[in-house]
Amino acid sequence: MAELAVHDLHKKLGQTDVLGGLSFRVGDGEFVSILGPSGSGKSTLFQLIGGLLEPDGGEIRLGEQPIRGRRGMISYMPQRPSLLPWRTVLDNVRLGAEIAGAPDPPDAIDMLDKAGLGGYADAYPHQLSGGMQQRAAFIRSLLSPQDFICLDEPFSALDEFTRAEMQQWLLSLWEENPRSILFVTHNIEEAIYLSDRILILTDKPAQLLSEYHVPFRRPRTPDLILSEEFLDIRRQIARQLTAPHR
Repeated sequence: MAELAVHDLHKKLGQTDVLGGLSFRVGDGEFVSILGPSGSGKSTLFQLIGGLLEPDGGEIRLGEQPIRGRRGMISYMPQRPSLLPWRTVLDNVRLGAEIAGAPDPPDAIDMLDKAGLGGYADAYPHQLSGGMQQRAAFIRSLLSPQDFICLDEPFSALDEFTRAEMQQWLLSLWEENPRSILFVTHNIEEAIYLSDRILILTDKPAQLLSEYHVPFRRPRTPDLILSEEFLDIRRQIARQLTAPHR
């Protein structure tokens, strides 16, 4: 596992200041979610962490290593599963290790079994439902050799029932295979239910507005979202997101 440290990160795209001195940390094995207004630079932040873009200023470190502008240091799961249609499910979940030049993960079949995909190892992505494709994509992230995972709204395209099912599945699998996770979502309930800590960003140029330490113990069950404490935290965060900040 690895700690991510982002310090005083600045980024301009064209004439637009997207990040305006953003700083935060994600600890070893910690599940941290990011909430913020649409267009506040959350996806840009992931591209900077993943080395796809260079910041205009600031520092990004993974453990003791500076990773600014370096690719292949994290595992990244975008909003859509992005499975390669010409590869089987098994070959898709092995892809991260293959790209990194690592041996085939010996537990790939076991992970597919745990995800309810054991009978689909030789199937192709078009033969899977949306939720099944998301499971395969997340397993690919877990089987990649990197210790840090960025998840960019992975459940946003799913219906409410499938989304709730995927949240529970994600938690159960992550608790068995802990990694440091930075998770972007627009869904307040999802952020509270999944996370150890929630970072709230301002509108662009994004800075850290506030953070919440989620008080609920693990493992978590779906009835948690109906508790008064959960609803109170949701109200606090909703007020933060809708209040004028500048």
